[in-house]
Amino acid sequence: MKRNAKIISLHRYIGIVICVFLVLLSVTGIFLNHTDDLNLDKRFINWPWLLKHYGLTAPQPKQNFNLGQNAVTNYDGQIFYNEKLLFQNEDEIKGAVEKKDFLYIALTNEIMVFDATIEISDVLENTPAPIQLIGTNSNDDQIRILDGNNQSWVYDEFNNAWAPDISKVHDWSQLEVMSTTQMARMNKYFLSKGISLEQFLLDLHNGAVLKKVGKYLLDIIGVLTFVLSITGILLWSNRKR
Repeated sequence: MKRNAKIISLHRYIGIVICVFLVLLSVTGIFLNHTDDLNLDKRFINWPWLLKHYGLTAPQPKQNFNLGQNAVTNYDGQIFYNEKLLFQNEDEIKGAVEKKDFLYIALTNEIMVFDATIEISDVLENTPAPIQLIGTNSNDDQIRILDGNNQSWVYDEFNNAWAPDISKVHDWSQLEVMSTTQMARMNKYFLSKGISLEQFLLDLHNGAVLKKVGKYLLDIIGVLTFVLSITGILLWSNRKR
């Protein structure tokens, strides 16, 4: 009887563990069986801890130029204005300024010009190169650049020409740390979709959500199922006697 009591106790506790696992398996299995009906592949989870668990992180900016509430950012050759991808270029940005509803982004040998809708408007290719800096002057509406010889030039948009700049006051565009608000916006841009609900339920169903631990956990569940079967047979056999 004492031996039977131990087997019953073992059978009961293993049964509880297996029951919890089977409930999880059943619930996730039912949902996965209706993936198309529930559009699980089109629903996404972007919980920060889950994204971190899956190793999904937003890329770090290579360069950032703040423009008041806006920013021009370089992510390994992808140039963004806030969350809008403007163009791709391996060249580093030399600076960015906003003037008279236009956005100017300086590269080494040219300046990209965007209009108020942030669409490409012009490309200034006749610039004194190489460009080191781009900036403005609070006294007028003209943009300025600094070339490789530390010579400052001012742009005459009416004549589409550059002239030596005699001004001594310049507000050069400088690299800055991305603001918390802009960082949050870019993280949302890169990680907005996150993990599909279908993928999460599938990983939960097969234990992959726990990675290597999940693999060993399924092994343990398999062993416990085997033990549950053996203890069940023993209890049935003892009862027959």
